[in-house]
Amino acid sequence: MTKNILILILLIFAACSPVKKYQSTPEVQGWEDDIRKFEQLDETEKYPGNSILFTGSSSIRLWSTLEKDMAPYNVIQRGFGGSKLSDFAVYARRIVDPHPCSAVVIFIANDITGSENDKTPAEVAALFKYSLSLIRKTHPSTPVFWIEVTPTPLRWKAWPKIREANSMIQDFCRKHENTYFISTSTEFLNPEGTPIRQYFRDDKLHLNEEGYKVWSGIIKNEISKVVPYPEVEIIGHRGASYIAPENTVASANLAWKLGADAVECDIYLSSDGRIMVSHDANTRRMSGQNHIIKETPSVELRKLDVGGIKSEIYKGEKMPFLEELIQTVPSGKELVVEIKCGPEVIPQLQKTVKESSRDIKFTFIGFDFNTISKAKEAFSENPCYWLCSDSALFQKNIGLVKGAGLNGVSLGNKIINLKTVAQVKDLGLELFAWTVDDPVEAKRLVALGVKGITTNRPDVIREALYGK
Repeated sequence: MTKNILILILLIFAACSPVKKYQSTPEVQGWEDDIRKFEQLDETEKYPGNSILFTGSSSIRLWSTLEKDMAPYNVIQRGFGGSKLSDFAVYARRIVDPHPCSAVVIFIANDITGSENDKTPAEVAALFKYSLSLIRKTHPSTPVFWIEVTPTPLRWKAWPKIREANSMIQDFCRKHENTYFISTSTEFLNPEGTPIRQYFRDDKLHLNEEGYKVWSGIIKNEISKVVPYPEVEIIGHRGASYIAPENTVASANLAWKLGADAVECDIYLSSDGRIMVSHDANTRRMSGQNHIIKETPSVELRKLDVGGIKSEIYKGEKMPFLEELIQTVPSGKELVVEIKCGPEVIPQLQKTVKESSRDIKFTFIGFDFNTISKAKEAFSENPCYWLCSDSALFQKNIGLVKGAGLNGVSLGNKIINLKTVAQVKDLGLELFAWTVDDPVEAKRLVALGVKGITTNRPDVIREALYGK
């Protein structure tokens, strides 16, 4: 008896389904090729599990700057033609189910156009509710965002009914957990209450470049209230060395001013046992005078001008002691120390860090596997990473990293791809990238899931990733 009742309920539900009358129509079946292309992409492309899935009609498909506009979020773009909610409801599970994601964002605007075949606002709202119920089968708690249908010049006569449908969906979203309505219409209407023509293409329907800027800004802002930005650490490479002389107090201070989360520096041991901050083993490139650091007492190294080579305004900058750079670090921020020499520096490094008495974080990195392994033994509570920029060497040593107790690897950006990312993450290790000054490359790396990016231009990369 119970089984028969359940079957009856399912049959009633199927009969009442708002998509039943659309499923076999030529219009809906016409999207089959597009959906199969999505499925082929799902088989060949890999997407981070924290991606945001954008799906819907042509405004999503034509959004050529979606990846750039939504950075640092990772995105999956699944817009198909001039689809309607009746189309999406039929294919929703094939579009959404394959993707673990941090949010689903939907925009569909073709159910009410001013045509005699338009759906009623109530039908549109019912299709949205049904689509949401399908998404919830595999994404029960994932935030789902519905973007308000935009008022457009072409469909302005239909705006009262479109607005009514918007209102019904908005009311539904308010009453359901993890379901959000993104209001956009006020930004697309002028003081007279009609659509702002300059935001649309010549077809008077689709957004142009200026329109997408406004639209994407609203959408990203609303998503950010619910979905936190991926955390990516921006590390000033030798400070803000694109502008200031590398590895100097001036460069470090500028990096902090430009919004760096951490500053990276390089160290050697002088002949009298002081830790000097310098990238090179000798001083020729930065000072014009040739002194080998390990063979030169610190008093002589301190006489060198390592700032004038960059600009007259930095003339007189000295090669810093490590403790001077430590003093620049704001409370709670991080100093990343690259050990350029061998393990002989470690005892003095331990002493310097201990005596700093600062509420800051210390991380240690190095190319020499033996040296960074010994650093981890000495600084067991601090993160330590092996540096590498050679693919063959990476393949040779990656299996040894975890056994050495290291926290992860910091790789030259050119050898970071899906394969290397998978290898690092499969070992439970962290991945950083260097040295990245190109915003496009930074976004590629963020999409791959790196934990931090080392850059000569912390302000430029921060602006590209976070817009601030």
